[in-house]
Amino acid sequence: MIQRILSSLCLTAALGLATPPTHAADLTVLQVADYSASRASLGRAVRYGASLAIDEANRKGGVHGQKIKLVALDDRYEVEDTVRLLKEGIDTHSPVAIVNILGTANTAAVLKSGLLDEAKIPLIGPYTGADHLRTPLHPQVFHVRASYAEEVERIVLHFANSGIKRIGILHEDDPFGESIHSAYVEALKAHGLEAAGRGISPRGSVDVSAAVATVMAADPQGVLIGTAGAPTAVVVKATHAAGLFAPRIGISVNDATQIVKTAGIDAARGFGMVSVMPDPGSCTLKICEELRALHEAHGDNAEQLSPNTMEGFISARLMLLAANNASAPVTRAKLRDALEALNPANLSGFILSYSPTRHNGSTYRDIGVIGGSGRMMY
Repeated sequence: MIQRILSSLCLTAALGLATPPTHAADLTVLQVADYSASRASLGRAVRYGASLAIDEANRKGGVHGQKIKLVALDDRYEVEDTVRLLKEGIDTHSPVAIVNILGTANTAAVLKSGLLDEAKIPLIGPYTGADHLRTPLHPQVFHVRASYAEEVERIVLHFANSGIKRIGILHEDDPFGESIHSAYVEALKAHGLEAAGRGISPRGSVDVSAAVATVMAADPQGVLIGTAGAPTAVVVKATHAAGLFAPRIGISVNDATQIVKTAGIDAARGFGMVSVMPDPGSCTLKICEELRALHEAHGDNAEQLSPNTMEGFISARLMLLAANNASAPVTRAKLRDALEALNPANLSGFILSYSPTRHNGSTYRDIGVIGGSGRMMY
């Protein structure tokens, strides 16, 4: 009898040891962006920044005991693929949030599709500053970066303060480019300045010769470059080769490293860019120190930190802060409400602010130029 009891106890213990421990399911976060086409340098930087933040959170135990999983899908900057992949990602992975979509037309198509409303899922940090995607406020969308109108205003004010009165513009033929041009027209009017040439290049194309020639013919004193990614690097090279030495300033959706690599240091030197995120290479905020430390300790040496890396990092950190503030288990609805309650959100010195009537988190803007070393100088 005693022997049978001992045997039963031993069997029970063995079965207990053989049963794997129960873990809370992962919290999945979805990102859809261009990792391989004309905006690939931007998409990869945003993905890298988000992954550094999420990996660090997981090393510290995750959110309410749940690990966070980042699922990144490559849409190659194709609008139809953005919507398709987002729907597939939501259906397949059941994410609690979307962190970053890249592109104005891409984001507009997602909003028009109704996917966010249907899934009731928050979108954090779409990589666009288009004002028409911010007004009216969308209840599921939380913008991290300043708007294009705010960026363009900063550029035009810089030109005005420098005594420049005739300003040209070169932009792409798509909703992104049109939003830049609309902001440019309003900013010139506000400061009493004159338009001097409008060059338009095909969307995502490196065929910029006609656009450059149009701007050159107007002989501007300064030029606003309203392109993004690979086309901007080609524009910088082409304007230099054509002898356009008027100051050129681009918007934030670009990468200085890519510009220098494609255009060469002689053409890139002196090219200005707005930054809507702190540059981790020169910023003294604590969040910049944290990003640099994570990159050095756990990151990929092949990656170079940039304001775009910071944008992905801040977007993911914002999501993590809201998720930690929400009660367990974290749901899409709880996360959305927690985001809206962040007034303010202090991310190690970088401040964002949200409310039920405000989903534009930051107005941060700075202007830097590419120096002789090929790095941005502020």
